[in-house]
Amino acid sequence: MNRIEEHLQLAARANSTPNSFAHFDANEEIPSQARATRRHGDISYYSHGLGEAVFLLLSGDTQLFASRQGNLRLHARTSDIQVAVRGPGPGCVITTYVMAVKVNFRATPLGALAEALLFPDRLPETARALKTFIQILKRQGLSYPMPAQTLRQSTGVKNIKLALMTLTDTLDAEMRERSASFSLDIQDCDPALETEFDTRTLPQINLATLIHPPLRARSQTTHRDRLTRLTRRGGVALLVGPPGTFKTETSKQVAVEQGLHLVIAKGSPGVEDRDFIGAVYPTAAGPAWVDGPISRAFLLAAKKPTLLLIDEVLRYLPETLNVLIGALDAISTAEALAVGIPQEMLSGGERHYLLPLPNGEHLACPVQNLTWVMTTNLGQDHLQTADRLDGALLSRIDLTLEYREADERTARALYLQVAGDERIADVAFETELVTRQALSTPGALPLRALDARKTIALIKEVRTLVEDGEELAVAFMEAFETVALPYCCPRDPQTGTLEEAVKEALLGALREQVLDDLQAA
Repeated sequence: MNRIEEHLQLAARANSTPNSFAHFDANEEIPSQARATRRHGDISYYSHGLGEAVFLLLSGDTQLFASRQGNLRLHARTSDIQVAVRGPGPGCVITTYVMAVKVNFRATPLGALAEALLFPDRLPETARALKTFIQILKRQGLSYPMPAQTLRQSTGVKNIKLALMTLTDTLDAEMRERSASFSLDIQDCDPALETEFDTRTLPQINLATLIHPPLRARSQTTHRDRLTRLTRRGGVALLVGPPGTFKTETSKQVAVEQGLHLVIAKGSPGVEDRDFIGAVYPTAAGPAWVDGPISRAFLLAAKKPTLLLIDEVLRYLPETLNVLIGALDAISTAEALAVGIPQEMLSGGERHYLLPLPNGEHLACPVQNLTWVMTTNLGQDHLQTADRLDGALLSRIDLTLEYREADERTARALYLQVAGDERIADVAFETELVTRQALSTPGALPLRALDARKTIALIKEVRTLVEDGEELAVAFMEAFETVALPYCCPRDPQTGTLEEAVKEALLGALREQVLDDLQAA
């Protein structure tokens, strides 16, 4: 018997202590469903000593430090356990635990648990069992460091107790089977314990991060990326945000980039069901059926991927939106055949959208071929007929993309295209930023900030003034007064004039933050 096995036996014979898990009987047998797979059905018993090692790790009692050579030092504060763990060197598979003589047997399983956290390939089964145990504790609301009393009593919950049994049994079985690959070096005085592992000079390992790994950082995904992904499978997106944040422009660009057919419907209170779907209208050749945007999108999507853009959806009357609810219900091929849709209309997918026509016939298209994009401006500052989208329609929307402000890269590129002059485009964007910042600056508050449309109008007026010979700073100030201020400033309810305090605040901010620098240059 080597020293590793000797320490495991001592752990098996240990009695319960204040640093042990509760709710275990003496020599309690581990049920078959909780035994380590390495036991191959053999009977085993719960080890209080191994359980205590788990407790010391999770309760925050143990600190881990790393050396430049990649070795570890453990220090269990309340139990005065110190152990240096020498990792395998080049061409060597032996891990050596270096302990002072005074160290008790709990150091060996504690060192093994630390290795399972840091190097799961060395003790893979123990690493998996430890991860499972931690996940179950997390479902009970425990996070590292786990309160000692709560942790001790946690095994009153059956699945926690079984997971701990699995962990301790797996640790014991895997350590015994691999004991030949581990060694234990007990010394009164070891240089590794005193110098190489001096905790004052070594970086401490963040156990909280090891025990509760942070979620992988989310990739920088734009709304355009999300919309592009949706077009690959078909579905419904709602784009919400103030004007000038490129909701409509993004949708158009995605359709062009992905080679999709593009059909656009513009929201208006005067639109009726027949305008949406289509109807019979008088023509030069007599009465004839004329497709509406939805039926046109269905016909195109029956053959090729299509994007249907329903712009300003809340400007439609609520009863008109009911047309969308039925059209957005996808059904299987079998269901479509059962309601009388001809087989030749159902090629290209397992699920289809169906559009009932006034004459009782239907149009059908594969779900993956049709992407619905609806845009809206929510808020009191936007005229709209319907005050909200009802639950039936919202439940059929796959993605809701919130637009708060225009993407800088897209905005600058567009402003440069309109301005034809990089200086004008840059100053226009900075002017837009001034109005945005004013919304959150204490004092006289504007009614709204410039959006892309108004900034483009500002650029056009500036260009005209510059072409007439005005200096750029003067042109911006004059254009701002006639284009931006009437849009951004509230009006006096009595006189109808722009509120003077807000005007002066915006003009002052424009001078200080943009135009003074422009004149100095």
